Amino acid sequence: MVLLLLPSQVNSNSKDLKKKTHKFLWVNPKMLHASKVLPKRDFSLELAESVRRDGVQQPIIVRPSHKSGMFEIIDGHLRHRSTRDLQKVLVDVRYDLEDTEVFKISDATFKRKPRNTYERALFYSSWVRTIEANRGAQTRVAKMANLSQAEVSHYLSINRLFESLDSQKISEQVFNALKNQSVNKLYALAKVEDQTATSEVAAIMAEAPDMNLKELKAVIEEHTSPTRAIDRLTDEDIEEEEESESSKIARLTIAVKELQKAAGTTRDGLSRFTSRVSANPHRFLAPEIFKRIRTMLNALKKIEKEANRIARSGRQTGVSTKHGGV
Repeated sequence: MVLLLLPSQVNSNSKDLKKKTHKFLWVNPKMLHASKVLPKRDFSLELAESVRRDGVQQPIIVRPSHKSGMFEIIDGHLRHRSTRDLQKVLVDVRYDLEDTEVFKISDATFKRKPRNTYERALFYSSWVRTIEANRGAQTRVAKMANLSQAEVSHYLSINRLFESLDSQKISEQVFNALKNQSVNKLYALAKVEDQTATSEVAAIMAEAPDMNLKELKAVIEEHTSPTRAIDRLTDEDIEEEEESESSKIARLTIAVKELQKAAGTTRDGLSRFTSRVSANPHRFLAPEIFKRIRTMLNALKKIEKEANRIARSGRQTGVSTKHGGV
């Protein structure tokens, strides 16, 4: 036999409720609120229609809330949102649960339904944060969720990627298109450090969602090459109207300073790299390392060639301007 409780008849922090670790109750849906630790999930219209037609088939799992007379939902958020018109709903009350145990219970239901990569990354990142203060958080979550540590690490990186894209105000269309991409493809994108390159590649992935991992890596390499970084400095849209000479000089000065800054950063990075190779050459003997060094060398040669070409072009322009009236 189960009990029917109304908001005025229960105090979820009472001593009577704390005596048991597990109990079924009929309660008013208004006594339930969303979890304070679990990430939100999209609402299902199909589920809402099912609840209206057949009622709630499984009890909503809850724990006593810090709010007096309320319960915090552990599993069944979508069912709860579909019960707004009901007078009572069956809940399975769990007592003395820590936040990590909340995720462990929710994980069983979470895995029963198909979830996109974004949902999984958000879920496992939120789980790790509940035990961030303790050592070995990723290891513990991996063990409880029956995942490898590498899988958990990938999900954390992917969640940081989405947080970064959100902070960049990327379009909702691109953001939503990325949610369904594979773990491997999103992890490859997450490793891109330059935010501009990340946004560019994300837009391409949204336009061509079926590209494979090899094709994506080629796109990433193209958009993160040193020549691409310099191209961005000169790709600004030029207004149709004629600019004054002083305006052109000011814009040129800014572009050159940015170029000098980028060159300095590249020089510092290369210096650190060569120092590490000199100190520990045995750590850099993999064939892939030689290939990447050759790629960098070719890119630097292209940059030098382009710089010389622009310099020659500038000299020729200066000559023709000086003698333009002859």
